[in-house]
Amino acid sequence: MSRTSRILFLMMAVFFSFMASYLFMHTKPFYKSLSGEEDLFYGKISSVAFPRGWTGTGIPLFDKTFICLNEDRGATFVLALPGEQKKILAEWIPFWAEIGPAAIELRGVRISQSEWIVTGLEGNDLALDPKEIHEYHVRSVLWYAVLNIGLVFLAIQALRIALRRKK
Repeated sequence: MSRTSRILFLMMAVFFSFMASYLFMHTKPFYKSLSGEEDLFYGKISSVAFPRGWTGTGIPLFDKTFICLNEDRGATFVLALPGEQKKILAEWIPFWAEIGPAAIELRGVRISQSEWIVTGLEGNDLALDPKEIHEYHVRSVLWYAVLNIGLVFLAIQALRIALRRKK
């Protein structure tokens, strides 16, 4: 195998390893949320934020919303929703912005000292189905795990090819 081919396969191994680690680190909070204990919060939404990079892409678990309750900047609630519930939330946010802070009941699983993954949300004019959210998280995490295993396999194969000795 030529030196150029070896470098190409080494670069592919590095790329696949980087993609696998990026994907795992981005979905790790959702892995944690599957086995955690649910907490219940009552309050008023003080802010809603959408991250710039992935908003509107429709990529599961990457397209998410951050919610702040009771103007507490020390606690962040991460909300990742399936398509239909995302539409309901998109209709509700402008309504909330017009009428002012809305009282809600929020269920979430703690993933770090100051972050929770939202598993249910209910308000006066809004109700997001907790079962549907949980099924969406499980389904998405399962597909990402399969994709991650595939990327690690490709990285190992590319590394094996790059390090193969001539006979």
